[in-house]
Amino acid sequence: EEICLGNLYIGGCSIDTHLSNAENDAAAYDFRYNIDGTWNNEPNFKMGDAIASQDWDFVSLQQASADSGMESTYSNVQKLADYVAEKLPSDAHAQLVWNMTWAYQGDSTHSAFPNYNNDQMTMYQKIVQTVQNKICPNDSFSKVIPCGTAIQNARTSFVGDTLTRDGYHLTTDLGRYIAGLTLIRTLTGLSVKDVSFAPANVNEDYRNVA
Repeated sequence: EEICLGNLYIGGCSIDTHLSNAENDAAAYDFRYNIDGTWNNEPNFKMGDAIASQDWDFVSLQQASADSGMESTYSNVQKLADYVAEKLPSDAHAQLVWNMTWAYQGDSTHSAFPNYNNDQMTMYQKIVQTVQNKICPNDSFSKVIPCGTAIQNARTSFVGDTLTRDGYHLTTDLGRYIAGLTLIRTLTGLSVKDVSFAPANVNEDYRNVA
């Protein structure tokens, strides 16, 4: 019942940029946190300070969406994982987890989509393959949050390929809801069927898909 959420935010930030910020102790983040049901934001925050601020249960890392299916961009994952472990409180019991991102919408105009032949399934398969090859064998990570698979599965339903608001960011209602339920299920093991909350315009049919 006592839940603390934290998000170190830089839009579209890659693993390499995160590592550079870590090594330079750069105050480069918006630290968005929620300890009482209300989101707060502190700008110009350092990654290490945020990691050390709580006895976190989980610390989640992810790759920038543009690079998420490119194995060559994952060379610094271990260095970043080691930095997180170093900055955690000395008695921390946190698990490091990986958030798997999703493929772009089929008609996306994102500048990185040509790297995947402007094809959603090509991008999805490359993301899956990269996570399987670069993250799953890494003992630093205890879980993969399969948001990319959850979104791809939902696209096979009557919802179709409508889960982003701009071709790559998830819609603020159903898209984020699916990702949120995936995160809850993966981290807690709780059944998402027992989740009573849904965004106001997500009706029962959409909830069932989610």
